[in-house]
Amino acid sequence: MAAIRLMPLPAKSSAVILLAGVLLTACATRADITQYPRPPSTYLPTPAASALAQSVASQVSAHPGQSGFYLLVSGKEAFEARMALIQQAQKSLDLQYYAAMEDRTGHAIMDALVAAARRGVRVRLLLDDMNIKNPDNVVALAATEPNFEARVFNPVTTGGRSALARASAMFSDFDHLERRMHNKSLIADNAFAILGGRNLADQYFGVNSDVNFRDLDILIAGALPDHASRSFDHYWNSKESYPVAAVANRPPSPEVLKAWKANPQAAYAAEDPKGGKEAEKGALPIPDAASSNALLARASQQLIWANAWLAVDNPNKVDPDEPDTPSKPGKGLATMLDRAHKEFIIISAYFVPQDGGTAKLNEMSQHGVKVKVLTNSLASTDVAAVHAGYRHYRKALLASGVDIYEFKPVGGEPSGAGFSKGSSRASLHTKAYVVDRKYLMIGSFNLDPRSVNLNTEQAVLINSPQLAGQVAALYDKATLPQYSYHVTLKPDADGKTSAKSALVWTATDDKGQPKTWGSDPDAGFSRRFISRFVSWLPADGEL
Repeated sequence: MAAIRLMPLPAKSSAVILLAGVLLTACATRADITQYPRPPSTYLPTPAASALAQSVASQVSAHPGQSGFYLLVSGKEAFEARMALIQQAQKSLDLQYYAAMEDRTGHAIMDALVAAARRGVRVRLLLDDMNIKNPDNVVALAATEPNFEARVFNPVTTGGRSALARASAMFSDFDHLERRMHNKSLIADNAFAILGGRNLADQYFGVNSDVNFRDLDILIAGALPDHASRSFDHYWNSKESYPVAAVANRPPSPEVLKAWKANPQAAYAAEDPKGGKEAEKGALPIPDAASSNALLARASQQLIWANAWLAVDNPNKVDPDEPDTPSKPGKGLATMLDRAHKEFIIISAYFVPQDGGTAKLNEMSQHGVKVKVLTNSLASTDVAAVHAGYRHYRKALLASGVDIYEFKPVGGEPSGAGFSKGSSRASLHTKAYVVDRKYLMIGSFNLDPRSVNLNTEQAVLINSPQLAGQVAALYDKATLPQYSYHVTLKPDADGKTSAKSALVWTATDDKGQPKTWGSDPDAGFSRRFISRFVSWLPADGEL
């Protein structure tokens, strides 16, 4: 994309901007990590008496070196599995997430983690800093528990949380701070792990009354949880991981600490009344402990065992001063594609293939591999700017035979398709890739330049026709016309199409009748404006 030339600013305006930049930079504070006590720690081996380990011990023995998998498709199951692991853990819990919100499910998970710490389980919680709105509230209070330690990855600022400080930090160190830890994992007793695309928030578990993400996680036992634990240690002990106290505005008061010890829920609601009210907004029920334990028991008996490996980025990837760090999930996906002969299914919430990716997909298509894509429509995406990067490549992909579907912003999903039902608006958040219905990759990795070049990501690659077939079936059902728009090229008068042809969207309307659109369907003016405006900017690498 050609760069945009800007007219030079008048000298007076330049001076004002320069002064503002100097002042902002002076306000930016990110202290050296050595200023904060941060003892290194490592994962705890699976205890012999762990009930979680014992529940699958015979299966592990029968499948040496392999891992057992269970897809967590609905938001309900994804929440239940996490809660069950937290409630049943006896020795250790390690959690690594890009976002953990202070809503109903977020509070429920934090309550369960605190309860685990109080019964003697060592809890380590590592969160990316970008989505921590109030570091003085739940996480800081939880970190006062004897067995609970919380750290913040790549903090925007330290020693305070004012809006000015955050803005100044982003201004002065943008190349570093735009790089985020996008990993998502939960490991219990080193016996079970959950990896995938979901963060910890209502909209990922199907209980938000406004919008819910259609996502995918995978429950894992056997060999891989140990690998996930080693990866967690790498991040936990990295130079980018700061104690949560480093970003707090103030330590918890004695009164708040006393209230916390007596009743954690009441304490953090009192400390942050707005957060407490936000946590009560939803009207949909949260699964209880009995339901969660039943789900884990059922899943443990339905594990699919297969050879697999974990692809995780180096935490130093967020440091622009470090040598370029190749994307491990990206490399894993490329290796998987070398085995493609018939079909390549892409389910990626954010899909910006750029020129290189477009050329690769076109080449595969022209050599007989059926390339199928499911991504967000402009109407369903939660980041309209990303759609601007994707829109440039649609016609070229379609002209070479790539099949493209765009997810509709509908609440209800097909029964059994793996997406939870509901009346709220829907947005796709899944990141999964299937080759020849034999090989599968699931994780946090989107097929976009941000996942490849900027953020740290993780993914599990699995050699299993059974699991790959299950995810392919999700794709098949999610691309039905009541749930997704089929994007095609409009034939000319001679019935021919090319990369210059107009686009056509085909689906069914709310009455089940076929319908076509000549522009992005169901997208309002603001989304169209943002997508069009950003498409004019040389920003593909940031999307």
